[in-house]
Amino acid sequence: MAPREVLTGNDEVIGQVLSMLKSEDVPYTAALTAVRPSRVARDAAMVAGGLGRQLLQTTPKQPVSVVVHPPVSYNDTAPRILFWAQNFSVAYRDSWEDLTARTFEAPSLNMTGSFWNDSIARLSLTYEQLFGATVTFKFTLVNRFYPVSARHWFTMERLEIHSNGSVAYFNVSQITGPSIYSFHCQYVSSLSNKGSILVPDTQPFLWQMTLEEFQIQAFNVTGEQFSYATDCAGFFSPAIWMGLLTSLFMLFIFTYGLHMILSLKTMDRFDDHKGPTITLTQIV
Repeated sequence: MAPREVLTGNDEVIGQVLSMLKSEDVPYTAALTAVRPSRVARDAAMVAGGLGRQLLQTTPKQPVSVVVHPPVSYNDTAPRILFWAQNFSVAYRDSWEDLTARTFEAPSLNMTGSFWNDSIARLSLTYEQLFGATVTFKFTLVNRFYPVSARHWFTMERLEIHSNGSVAYFNVSQITGPSIYSFHCQYVSSLSNKGSILVPDTQPFLWQMTLEEFQIQAFNVTGEQFSYATDCAGFFSPAIWMGLLTSLFMLFIFTYGLHMILSLKTMDRFDDHKGPTITLTQIV
């Protein structure tokens, strides 16, 4: 395909995305990038046109292809619940099992027990022969209307693990957002070094779970695509807090020093060598 046709196609795609964001009144920042330097000649026609290589330019390495699996989709009459993760791992008694391939690459995933309506949704994933038993994971999300914000918000109330007739619960109330959006988080895990968003209901707890690049949407799903994502990352990161506190501390030192300088007072009279000597009488 000629470079002109490639640029024209990219321009049409960018225009469609920006039009969609504008129609939904979503604030955004666009950053256009490329996988290789724009001045590297890859087409013989472009070389004939006189386009040369730049000084100190090296031939870029070919990007490593990353296999992106499609999200899990629960459907009744239409797609209702979308679930995706780059890595889905579960541990029982410190024995870890990677369920990514069995979840997102399986030809037929057992979602028996899943259901959906306008106020509550449940995604149920069942795995045979997992830690020697049949294990079911149930993600339960609730959709409520809040008059203060005048919109519906969803919350994942709990994550259940059913195995051998017993049920274990994770509290996942931090997974929340407007119902018109999806939810995304880099790590949804019960491990302390990965945020501890999954909080066990009881202690000691035999189960551990980690979902990397987790994303879910259970309401206002259109087709097989996620909506704009609400991210779990807060606006004020630890680095931002450290910068703000350091700036405030430096501002305090500067203000205190300026106040001390302005508080300096000079003497009302000075000793004149031509006049009488100033004497200070001490009254006891």
